[in-house]
Amino acid sequence: MDSREDRHSLVAEEKDKQPAPFSDAPSPVRAVRNRPWPSPIVIPPEANPSGKYRILVATADDIGDPISPEEIAALEDKEGDDAGTRFYKAAARADVVMRNYIHEHGSLYMDENSKYMIDNSAQVEEISCKHVTAEEMEAKIIRQEITRKQTYLSELALASFNKRKKVKFELCGTLLSRLFYESSHIFTHLNFVAKRKDKKKLFFTEIEDCGRGREEILKVRCCVPLDSLCEGGYYY
Repeated sequence: MDSREDRHSLVAEEKDKQPAPFSDAPSPVRAVRNRPWPSPIVIPPEANPSGKYRILVATADDIGDPISPEEIAALEDKEGDDAGTRFYKAAARADVVMRNYIHEHGSLYMDENSKYMIDNSAQVEEISCKHVTAEEMEAKIIRQEITRKQTYLSELALASFNKRKKVKFELCGTLLSRLFYESSHIFTHLNFVAKRKDKKKLFFTEIEDCGRGREEILKVRCCVPLDSLCEGGYYY
């Protein structure tokens, strides 16, 4: 019969045989996903000034160094990436957003409904600015490097929008693209400029990848021109 020490040794050997987390993912993904991440801490109502449950997700001291711009750039989709690689990169990019938010704000909490408590005061303050035209928006935004995939997504969204229009819009260019991962769903938010009869408009679209990493199944959830206050407008 094995001694307790022998059993511990066998368990340790079995753990050593198990693949490391994300071992089949590209190295830029592993560099992000294998960073430290603490177990959440439940804060009971009596220990919280609001008198409600809170969950401390993590603090900046718990999660290692911030993700560098070079590491973020390495997570962009590339031509030839298969569905699994795109899924891993999407998950890593979502991880980047959360980690860098924590480094910027010091910590991240969830409320009693398990929703993240995000401080968006800076964005709210930024919105109360000047209403501008699509041309001014194009000139104001410092464009990121846009991939062929992001241009394709803008074209896909615009084609969906044009189905309902007699006079079609033409894509001028993609300005901004943000991909995020929420409750096992992958979404892309894009802002792009399109024109009709030489008049430009700024658009917003949300596209979901319904393939869940196995195959690419894209669905345009919304595509709207931001050309009036009732539709959001656009500001700098």
